[in-house]
Amino acid sequence: MKKIIAIAAASLILAGSASAQGLGSLLGGLTGNSGNVSDLLNTVTNVVYAFTGNTNAVSLPGTWNYGGAAVSLGSDSVVSNLAGTAVSSGVEGKIDSYLSKIGIAPGVMTFTFNEDLTFVCTIKNIPISGTWKTLNDGDTVQLQFGKTLKFLNLTGSLKSTATGCEVLFESTKFLTFLKSALQYVAKQSSTASTFASLTESYKDMKLGFKLTRVN
Repeated sequence: MKKIIAIAAASLILAGSASAQGLGSLLGGLTGNSGNVSDLLNTVTNVVYAFTGNTNAVSLPGTWNYGGAAVSLGSDSVVSNLAGTAVSSGVEGKIDSYLSKIGIAPGVMTFTFNEDLTFVCTIKNIPISGTWKTLNDGDTVQLQFGKTLKFLNLTGSLKSTATGCEVLFESTKFLTFLKSALQYVAKQSSTASTFASLTESYKDMKLGFKLTRVN
């Protein structure tokens, strides 16, 4: 029922915008000036999330910079929320230190999510492509890589933060992605022992990316 209301509301917004701007203006936006269309899509998205209840959903289309490792202890952790936050912060620092030694650091990796549900992950100026989609009203994101990474599939939680967003995956899957990506980018496997250590140390946690929007 909520989705029906959301669609109806979105239709009303589009209809109102069309009458205000004129059909010619909208068509002009579609063919050249993308600002009008972008504004409309953003408005519709906000209405849909308002009716589905997920007001903090992340709008992924655009380019994002990797800003460091993200860590979650998981809801079943015996650590309290306050202590868990402190532990997570400490673990993030350790993982950042590991990853920087093997070439994963802020400034060397970006994600570009396209409106057509394709994406490109760029590491050290080497592109790795795939497709993406969100699930569970935007709480989950699924990344499907192509043949380059042997069709690796990553499904993780997605949440908004003060500086952008965080994407968290099951730790072994996340580390498998990093290992495969670096082997493709650098054509070497000298980091295998590092990943083995990381996997053993953090196998009961969720690991992922902190991302900051570029545009």
